[in-house]
Amino acid sequence: MARIGWIGLGNMGNPMCLNLVKAGYDVTVWNRTKSKADNVIKEGASWADSPRKVAEKTDILFTMVADGTILNAVALVDDGYVAGLKAGKIVVDMSTVSVEESMKINSAVEECGCKMFRAPVTGSTALAQAGTLGILASGEREVYEKLLPIFEKMGNKQFYLGAAEEARVLKLAINTMIATTMQMEAEAVVLCEKAGLNVKQVTDVIADSAVGSSICKYKAATIAEGVYKPAFSVKLMMKDLDLALAAAKQYGVPMLSTSVTRQQLASASATGRAEKDFAILTQLVEEAAGYERM
Repeated sequence: MARIGWIGLGNMGNPMCLNLVKAGYDVTVWNRTKSKADNVIKEGASWADSPRKVAEKTDILFTMVADGTILNAVALVDDGYVAGLKAGKIVVDMSTVSVEESMKINSAVEECGCKMFRAPVTGSTALAQAGTLGILASGEREVYEKLLPIFEKMGNKQFYLGAAEEARVLKLAINTMIATTMQMEAEAVVLCEKAGLNVKQVTDVIADSAVGSSICKYKAATIAEGVYKPAFSVKLMMKDLDLALAAAKQYGVPMLSTSVTRQQLASASATGRAEKDFAILTQLVEEAAGYERM
């Protein structure tokens, strides 16, 4: 089996990496906060002292980090993973970053005689734990075939999209739909609340209706309880919508609903809720409507 490297052990990266360890892969890990690696090390992963050391010890290196700034920091600094690459290795980035950031990293990886593959994911932390994520993949088809058995340990839905940055664009497009769905549900829920309906019943009905979707089902309890513990934070969703709107500008696509939702998220952030789950959009509409839950 290939020796696997993993950089980024946050809410998504940790369970994804853990699934590879449990599948029997020889995994070497690094994370900015070492304590977040404790559980994967306990299961058999090895620790490396830097991203460069991870690259030196492995054949296929995965990164799953919060944004492009962090990706650049783990890749291109003196002790970054690019410095540890040797010809023939594969780098797989599963983060949500811009096309431009992705192309910059790809150039650095290819200069080392290595291949880069883009594989952002769709799904929640619960799906990451269950190994049932969707994986959006783009890069050379031959590389995809090598990676597929590994991807299948993390996700049960695989989508090969093309040879370049296609996966980046589709991931951003999907996240705009997730965010705007929450804004639409927020408005619908508060309308019903002010009309005297029970919020739990409303969210349950929406989840099972013609407009119901996986995100509606997943966020139903969060909205009904009004406790917005972050599965995906306002801050991260703002970042993704900024990337999507930049792509929309690049390709000349108007995205009106996305722009409105981005402004609502900005309001949440400005009022001290940047680290709350982005489903807190419901709370913002409640406040704007003068509605307070009992």
